[in-house]
Amino acid sequence: MNKSPLLLQMNPIHKKIPVLIHNGKPICESAIIVQYIDEVWNDKAPYMPCDPYERAQARFWVDYIDKKVYDTWRKMWLSKGEEHEEGKKELISIFRQPEESTR
Repeated sequence: MNKSPLLLQMNPIHKKIPVLIHNGKPICESAIIVQYIDEVWNDKAPYMPCDPYERAQARFWVDYIDKKVYDTWRKMWLSKGEEHEEGKKELISIFRQPEESTR
């Protein structure tokens, strides 16, 4: 897979997206980016809930998506045939789990 020089420069450890570049400085990994956005622009449009419990719940789901969705999505898109279909089923199951847990 070809990776741009900018990506390799901004995220030399993981060498993958997402990377937020703010004021010329890289912020890597989606959960960290969400927290950074909330801290930097909190006075204009808070991203995370103000209530500590609700904020913890939001962080839990961000972490869940980071750990479950990305790898499964990548596996699905890089595969073909039966492996692709299995990846699709796994991804659907991952997306259903939050809904089922809140019933």
